Amino acid sequence: MNIGNQISNIRKKQQLTQEEFGRLFHVTRQTVSNWENEKSYPDLQILVDMSNQFEISLDTLLKEDSKMVNAIDKERVLGTIKHEKSIIDFFTGAGTGIVASCLFSPDSTIRTVAIIVGLVMIGIGWYKKAKCDKKAFKYMEEHEEV
Repeated sequence: MNIGNQISNIRKKQQLTQEEFGRLFHVTRQTVSNWENEKSYPDLQILVDMSNQFEISLDTLLKEDSKMVNAIDKERVLGTIKHEKSIIDFFTGAGTGIVASCLFSPDSTIRTVAIIVGLVMIGIGWYKKAKCDKKAFKYMEEHEEV
């Protein structure tokens, strides 16, 4: 059984229209229809709320729909990649900025230390990027459509 059928069964068992069901979770009737037809999925918080509201195991809602589990996994990986990208951008951007600003300052020990720190930051950014790319490619290989 998939999550769309689960939601439809819950709604019908509670004798609610799509509009009434949607009002419970602050979504439109069309959104409920999309869930039931598997054009989209409810977010995890709404699934938790459904589970609590209708006393249905969250395990039952999620485990019986492999597409939903795959969608959640994909979103988790994309979230991780976006988070890593912001860290990578910080290190490479800040390191580049430090090194570039040092090019216009007079020779001194502080300038040398700042250049070294900037280069280390750029190196950390590149290392993290390579590590992040490796994770992304591994995920893509594991979930490649056949």
